[in-house]
Amino acid sequence: MNTKISTRHMQMMVSIADAGNVAEAAQILGLTQSALSHRIKEAERLLNTELFYRKHKKLTPTSAGKRLLHSSRLILGELRRAEQDINKLSVGIEHVVRLGNESYGGYHWLPACLTAFSRDYPTISVEIIPDVSLDTYTALRSGRIDLALVSGGQPPEGFTHRKLFRDEMRLVMPEGHALDKKQWVNATDIAADTYVTYHTTPSKGREYEQLFSHYRMLPVRVLRAGVTEAVIALVREGFGLTIMPTWTLQPYLKQGGLSTARVTEEGLYIDWYLLSRKDEHSDSPTGRFSDCLASLYQQPEFPKN
Repeated sequence: MNTKISTRHMQMMVSIADAGNVAEAAQILGLTQSALSHRIKEAERLLNTELFYRKHKKLTPTSAGKRLLHSSRLILGELRRAEQDINKLSVGIEHVVRLGNESYGGYHWLPACLTAFSRDYPTISVEIIPDVSLDTYTALRSGRIDLALVSGGQPPEGFTHRKLFRDEMRLVMPEGHALDKKQWVNATDIAADTYVTYHTTPSKGREYEQLFSHYRMLPVRVLRAGVTEAVIALVREGFGLTIMPTWTLQPYLKQGGLSTARVTEEGLYIDWYLLSRKDEHSDSPTGRFSDCLASLYQQPEFPKN
């Protein structure tokens, strides 16, 4: 069955959605505004429906437009990945493993792992897909990633999970903070200050669930920073407090300027997992890289289950 639209129509949908208007979208695509307007009309004629609501100079996708936009992002993303994989094949790379790393994961472990893995499997390439915290399971199901490094509560059914180790989540504050000398702090102590976080969508099994929701209180102010480096930088300069896994914290504590404390007398704990699709074979390239990552937790600096 022949399709009515082509990749250039898909690129048009994505560019307009990202830019919000024809002028900027045309610039992204390297077209004139007139040429892009004709392309929109062509797609609408081929599909016999309007794809955008037009108000002033802004274009907003209709229901049909949203449906096409969703498919366009998936298809164009898969095409880009296929091109990258084919390019790697031309230089001797036979397989690509895509590892999804959540915002809490850090990267201090990566060089040693990749060095060992590349030595043993020179024809397998590894790509890191950063911060899949909000859509890890969708990313795995869709094939955007092959393996995910996640933490928190027990992963849902439908995936193969491999528990690595249990980690303590610590309160992080600048040196000299009023809470610096406490062996442990409670929810009231933390909620009284500005809380610096990655994003404002609570992550399952973490501090919002174990602490703030449990004690029915929220910080007086939340500052969203997006990535670990920004969270740490703001905390170090006194903009607020955060709670972070000990494993993620390791390289930043060595740089100085930070202090940590236990959260509640009992402590807050999370488990780190490697997550893959249910049908992934243990001897596949993904399975082999999973073995490499799992070997990290056998090292002395990791707590044993």
